[in-house]
Amino acid sequence: MDYSGPPLDPTEKKVRQFMESCGFRAAMATVGGFGMGAMIGMFMSSMELSTPLGLPGMNTPEQQKLFAQRRAMTAKETLQDMYKSMTSRAWSSGKNFAMIGCVFAGTECLIEEHRGKHDKVNPVAAGCLTGGAMGLRGGPTAGIWGCAGFAAFSYAIEVYMHGW
Repeated sequence: MDYSGPPLDPTEKKVRQFMESCGFRAAMATVGGFGMGAMIGMFMSSMELSTPLGLPGMNTPEQQKLFAQRRAMTAKETLQDMYKSMTSRAWSSGKNFAMIGCVFAGTECLIEEHRGKHDKVNPVAAGCLTGGAMGLRGGPTAGIWGCAGFAAFSYAIEVYMHGW
C-alpha cells in the first residue's frame, strides 16, 4: 500500500508492514470467519429447532421420534437441549468458516504478492484454489465444481464491491 504522507518513524513502518502481511490478513480472516460462521450456525440451529412437522421431509419416523421426545421434556430440559444443539452447530460452522477465511485470504495475499498486482484475477484464483481444495475431499469432480463455484462467487463479489 502506498503512503504519501510525511515520513514514517521505524516503529510505525514495522506496524504497517506487519498489518499488511499475509499472515496477519489470514489470521484476521480466520477470526472474522469463525465469528461469522458461529452466528450463522446459531441462526441455522434455531431454525432447525422450530421447523414444524408439516413440511415435506419432516414427517420421517426419526423426526417424529425427536419431536415426541421434545414434547416429553420439561422446560429446563428443552432449554438445555436447545443450548447444546446451538453451541454444537455454532462451533462446527465457526470452524468451517474460519478455515475458508484463512485459506482464501492467505492464498489471495500470496497470489497478489507474487503477481505484484491488485486486480480481479487474484480473488478469482484464490477462490478457485480454496474451493478446489475443499472439494477434493469429495473427489476430483467435486474439486472441479468447488473451484468453479468459489471462483464464480469471488468474481461476483469483486464486481459488486469494486465494479470491475
